[in-house]
Amino acid sequence: MGRELDVFIAGIGGQGSLLIGQLLAEAAIKEGLHTTWVPIYGVEKRGGDATVTVIISEEVVGSPLLAKVNNMIVMHQKMWDKYKDRIKEGGLLIVNSSIVEVEEEGYDIVKVPATDMAISVGSDRATNMVLLGVLLKKRPIVSLETVKELIKEKSKNEKIADLNLKALERGYEFE
Repeated sequence: MGRELDVFIAGIGGQGSLLIGQLLAEAAIKEGLHTTWVPIYGVEKRGGDATVTVIISEEVVGSPLLAKVNNMIVMHQKMWDKYKDRIKEGGLLIVNSSIVEVEEEGYDIVKVPATDMAISVGSDRATNMVLLGVLLKKRPIVSLETVKELIKEKSKNEKIADLNLKALERGYEFE
């Protein structure tokens, strides 16, 4: 089996969890990989559950649904409390430590003060991009450059693109 990544991204509506999942999936397609992107969200525009499972592989993806994943991004405490059983023992767990506390052990936990980092580059609305940058550094299945290109293509204006690119870079540089 070649390159492969599965990730469950758990946020609440308005945090951009679906967007970073979409960016990952589209970057994979641009780079010639197979991918699935399965978003699940409530009818609420803000505040409801917003989760996405992304699978990227050199091989055809057999099923887009996984009971447990090897990688997880948690953007809100409510989502960790609700979905902590979705990550495999020893999996990579990236949490927004600005608002999420994780006491459990048994994971490769990366605590990222993502909201604080996003504010430092211009807005807490870019918190999702900080977390995506961390994932790309830890699990480089797609290139940072491909994701940057997609951000530029998808952004509604240059100011938003610049903010998201700065936040992505900050996350990528996070140790």
